[in-house]
Amino acid sequence: MPDSHAAFVAPHPWSIEQIAFDRIAHERIAREETWFHVLAAASFVESLADLYTHNLLDHMAGDAEASQWLRERWEPEELQHGRALRRYVETVWPAFDWQTAFDGFCTDYRPYCKAELLEPTRALEMVARCVVETGTAGLYGLLQQISPEPVLATLVGHIRDDEVGHYKYFYHAFLRYREREHPSRWQVARVIRQRLGGIGQEDAYLALKNAHAVRHPGQTFSPRDFQRFQHTAGHWARAHYPYEMTVKMLLKPLHLPGLVNRMALPLLVRHARRVVAP
Repeated sequence: MPDSHAAFVAPHPWSIEQIAFDRIAHERIAREETWFHVLAAASFVESLADLYTHNLLDHMAGDAEASQWLRERWEPEELQHGRALRRYVETVWPAFDWQTAFDGFCTDYRPYCKAELLEPTRALEMVARCVVETGTAGLYGLLQQISPEPVLATLVGHIRDDEVGHYKYFYHAFLRYREREHPSRWQVARVIRQRLGGIGQEDAYLALKNAHAVRHPGQTFSPRDFQRFQHTAGHWARAHYPYEMTVKMLLKPLHLPGLVNRMALPLLVRHARRVVAP
């Protein structure tokens, strides 16, 4: 049976109640400012899932399968990521006013999250979603590998598995729409390239800025500060980022011939290492 007709199998769900927040080893992470900023920023981005879902539901209107999955799986799981990360942040850094920082992030970021910024066709938007989920799966996979604290490693491991599952569904939906819309390989490659260029920019910058503003009142968060965070992330990624996994995920919607795909993979992995961790 062609993979375009293969049934999508959702991953086994987890619950926030399974995370042992009462067993967090505070001494391993409470003084780590970079970890504070990364986790607070991630919690903000994940907590806006209702807005992302609303935009996608409008874009996918009339597709009962996709709409049901977005409402019943994607949105609840993304919102759970936000709640779990928020609880972790507030447990380790109880003085941090999460809600105030999140409200600031929402005000700053909503103009960048408009429905008209989605791709013009459903097949291409599913490709864009695959790129985003590839990025988040790679990020949480990295955080799982380098986490200094065991409960956090468990938490981000669950989130990473969810993001891989979300990628699989969006890829499944892409295959359905590819049969109807017949996007060219060039169009798919263009979407992948454009989304890679913008991934983790506006949302990460604004999330970090608002976390920093509440954590350090009166101190300005500048583009140079953001570059320092990117430099630290590059240092983390140099040895631990799942390069091969993410490159394979990005190549999949292109449906390259087998030989071309095998030849391209090591070249693109090396390129990714230079880009992510120069």
